[in-house]
Amino acid sequence: MTLHSFSPIQYIDDPALAASGVELNILRLDRFFPPISGNKYFKLKHNVDYARRHGYQRLLSFGGAYSNHIHALALAGRHYGFGTIGLIRGEQSMEANLNPTLQDAVDAGMDLHFLDRSQYRNKHDKDFVARLQAEFSDAFIIPEGGSNLLGVKGCMEIVGHIQHHLDDNYDLVIVPCGTAATLAGIAAALPDNKQVVGVAVLKNAQFLNDEVTAYLQQLGVAKDNWQILLDYHGGGYAKLNQSLAHFIQQFEQANTLQIEPVYTGKMFYGLYDQLIHSAQFKGKRIVAVHTGGLQGLRGIGDQLEKLQAKAVG
Repeated sequence: MTLHSFSPIQYIDDPALAASGVELNILRLDRFFPPISGNKYFKLKHNVDYARRHGYQRLLSFGGAYSNHIHALALAGRHYGFGTIGLIRGEQSMEANLNPTLQDAVDAGMDLHFLDRSQYRNKHDKDFVARLQAEFSDAFIIPEGGSNLLGVKGCMEIVGHIQHHLDDNYDLVIVPCGTAATLAGIAAALPDNKQVVGVAVLKNAQFLNDEVTAYLQQLGVAKDNWQILLDYHGGGYAKLNQSLAHFIQQFEQANTLQIEPVYTGKMFYGLYDQLIHSAQFKGKRIVAVHTGGLQGLRGIGDQLEKLQAKAVG
């Protein structure tokens, strides 16, 4: 997979930020390489290259019904000439009435296989993965979310996009965290005088700290330039509440910028809340990474609109 250009960057002119002495730029990965929007391009880049170099014909991975990763993998497979297999968390009955995300995946050539929740929990089990490899011997197996060392190495390249636009004129990068592979890549590649902060999008996410530490150790990189904020999950992964919904509505209206409540919405909500309750970000030149995922709005958009209407009412 060849890097074609640099992601655009957008400056946010917001009086609330200016009052805290904050300069905010958004790295618009959602507008980079349209076939595979957001950070998924970077997480898949080296996985696809590895599969091609080692003679695999198909790519296999895991995800939920509205998974950005499954959606991106299917489109990447079509773009780069691989067959794709998606192991989807859900009942077989879903196949009769596919949601828009899974329909897109099928239209891009992906074969879907449905796993119930107990089966899906085995996705990291070595014996389970070995059985999958035996069954799909021509497929390269990529972990859920594209989160492995190859994915982290791809995410290291995100820093080059920031440097291209801003050179050394920023202090801190902020990014949403589901598996922390993107954060680990950014942390590994940042210059020594920069920091990266992750905003966890799921509950009980303390384990993400161990994930980042392990990735950095595998890379042979000693960095303590990162941290993860754990209190902005909104109730859990893909959960949202009225405060988050109202914030997203206000943010989008003020900045003519679309975000979503699963990842980027929680990141920006955390950033603005920290400006009120903490001095950590005040006076900083910040780069927020828009990781894409807008296709997932098709699964949560109705709930978001209802909560926003309730806030207005």
